[in-house]
Amino acid sequence: MKFRVFAAVAAASALTVTLGVAPAQAHNNKHHPPAPAITNVKTLATGLGGPLKVAFGPHGNILVAESMAGMVTSVSPSGKKTTLVSAPGKEIVGLSYARGTTYYFENAGSDGSEPPAGLTPALLKTLNHKGKTRTVTDMAAFEKKHDPDGKTVYGVRDVSKSCLDQAPYLRSTGELYSHPYSSVPARNGLYVGDSGANAILHVNNHGKVSLVKKVPAEPILITKAVQAAGAQMGMVVPDCMLGHKYWAQPVPTDITVNGNWLYYTVLPGVPGESMSVGKVYKMNLHSKKTYTVATGLNAPTGIALDNKGSVYVTELFGGGVAKIIKGKAVTVLPALLASDVAIHNHKLIASTEALTPSGKLVTARIR
Repeated sequence: MKFRVFAAVAAASALTVTLGVAPAQAHNNKHHPPAPAITNVKTLATGLGGPLKVAFGPHGNILVAESMAGMVTSVSPSGKKTTLVSAPGKEIVGLSYARGTTYYFENAGSDGSEPPAGLTPALLKTLNHKGKTRTVTDMAAFEKKHDPDGKTVYGVRDVSKSCLDQAPYLRSTGELYSHPYSSVPARNGLYVGDSGANAILHVNNHGKVSLVKKVPAEPILITKAVQAAGAQMGMVVPDCMLGHKYWAQPVPTDITVNGNWLYYTVLPGVPGESMSVGKVYKMNLHSKKTYTVATGLNAPTGIALDNKGSVYVTELFGGGVAKIIKGKAVTVLPALLASDVAIHNHKLIASTEALTPSGKLVTARIR
């Protein structure tokens, strides 16, 4: 079995058949105070082809990465859609904007299927205010040379040989694979969350890529529930592995920066994608010390902070957009298949129904 568990977020859409939104939402709100006020909720645009990433753009417009359509789309305050980039057959993700420049990644494949074996191009591109596109670098070149998680052992590490022989696919080392999925501009370049390399990278203003953090594997205790989740995916987990830890690929799905802190979400790979094991971390950009912000999340794929420093996430298989309160997610904007969130002043934007060809862009006001 390959360990490209997050080759494309859309590939996980089959899991939604067995995952209900309502139970996750009820669980998130059960033991917490009433959710903060979210008002003026509007659907600004519909018919978006897999809107996996959103960003505030110029002149009050909102930028959307239509991953399935291979497009970057600008949505005006009135909801009018304008195509800025069209790359049929490519996956467009990692969208961000700053100082007149739109950043995005053009990856292999846009239909949600697993990319072909081997390293495929993962191009960082920019679009300036005049509409000119430029290729900055191929993130796959850094992966080919450095492969940050190449020696990391994923899966079950401490069982006997006879036990592992029953399911040899449950142990592997990191693949040579780059899938840049998120980005956030900084004064000295761009931070990148690479969900294939399982790393947070930095691209300077000259296109040089460097490693910021190798994101460590996430331990998941193998229980009967994990065994059952594996069976649903056609993956047999033998009884001899019960009680041991499965070291899942961390799969960083989104990043943002607030002062000296870089926040990021992880959606641990098989069997974590279908369970509430997602997390939010924050890392000090100077000391590189990392702290846990939230646990127990249902496939977190987007993160944003408001003016007060409060953390919001989207839970792809959870209740929608949630605010982190005392380390747990409290749903504040119910939505189906919410993929990304961004906040500017008191305005919140989110992409919903994101694993479909008819996704939506939602706006709201927060306190």
